[in-house]
Amino acid sequence: MTSTVVLLVSVDLLIYDRLMSARRHASPHRGNRLSAGIRVGRILGIPITVAPSTLISVTLIMVAAAPVIHSILPALSTSSTYLVGLVLAMALQISVLIHELGHCVAATRLGVEVREVRLFILGGVSEIGRSLRTAREEALIAVAGPVVSVALAGIFFSILPLTTSYTIWWLLALAVAWSNTIIAVFNLLPALPLDGGRVLRAGMWQRMGTKSAGTRAAVGGGYVVAAGLVAWGGYQIAGGGREGLLQAIVAVALAYFVASGARAEGAEAAGSDGSMWPPGTTVQTLARPSISVDAEATVTSALAAAAGREVVLVDRDGVAVSILDRAAAESAKAHSPSRPAKACAQRVTGDNILLSSDGPPEVIEQVRSAAATHFLLIGADGHPQGVLLREDVPRAKVAGRNRRSENK
Repeated sequence: MTSTVVLLVSVDLLIYDRLMSARRHASPHRGNRLSAGIRVGRILGIPITVAPSTLISVTLIMVAAAPVIHSILPALSTSSTYLVGLVLAMALQISVLIHELGHCVAATRLGVEVREVRLFILGGVSEIGRSLRTAREEALIAVAGPVVSVALAGIFFSILPLTTSYTIWWLLALAVAWSNTIIAVFNLLPALPLDGGRVLRAGMWQRMGTKSAGTRAAVGGGYVVAAGLVAWGGYQIAGGGREGLLQAIVAVALAYFVASGARAEGAEAAGSDGSMWPPGTTVQTLARPSISVDAEATVTSALAAAAGREVVLVDRDGVAVSILDRAAAESAKAHSPSRPAKACAQRVTGDNILLSSDGPPEVIEQVRSAAATHFLLIGADGHPQGVLLREDVPRAKVAGRNRRSENK
């Protein structure tokens, strides 16, 4: 009986956690608000959006849990049973939110911007402002959610002895405690798109030196986990009974979402591996030559110093603060030659910095996920080595594709 309650109330939390992939699919021109829904406020400075589909999720959990709640607490009236189901569904949505905030706190402490947390019918997702640059970032952010879920489970398990068995408070505490336990265990399975798959990817990334190798391993893990869920569902059906059928349906639904998530991650990695680049192409060969100019310069003097190169505006300490948009600067020069160059520049942030050690997958992913159009290439010595424009990367991929066609 308890296992059915746990499965029913856990479904909404276990499906398709896509912290790292969600931002990659966002258009760089959409602005700060990345999703449709009702903006309900901010927590820790992070906007919280609730999609209308969340109401469907809450209703499904409430209705599905009601018969089980009635069988455990038969003295409850029908209306009270559904009210307990509603409270349980809301508690689980709050658990989703706290799980996602665990990811968010880890991200912000690592200097990764979090644009919003969105709750929707399949659970929750955190939109981050840039692609993750290191295996350490990936691992720490991924594991933070399950750690929070474990902490929540511990809190509610510790509350259980303070309640009377087979009462409303006992049932709520038990269900939320076990649900968060399952969330943590399930999400730590080594399979994309779950958190454990991201931890596996980070480990392989650290070991092999490339993110794509980690992605392949974690995608394979996704298919293995999906197959295991289907097998477990078949076993439940063979056992017979209504409870077995419900658990089989849950298992197959989870298998579908894990497999489809793994497939999406694999397809994305395949499209971002740089295999279409011409042989010998690196981020250094793509970057345009640049010159450093004082940030207080006018558009006229900055363009004069450029001499065909890209302009990096630096402060008094020689630190790059922005990259001149030459088209905007030329336009400003025509009617306001003394206008400050920084007024026609794109600020340098973590979103638009590329490292000379970045390979094609990292470059493509960073350029695609960032809102910037100008990217500063930093060398191993920490100094600017050039500027890469967004348009340069697709051009390189097309060149590689054309070269392959010519070789056929």
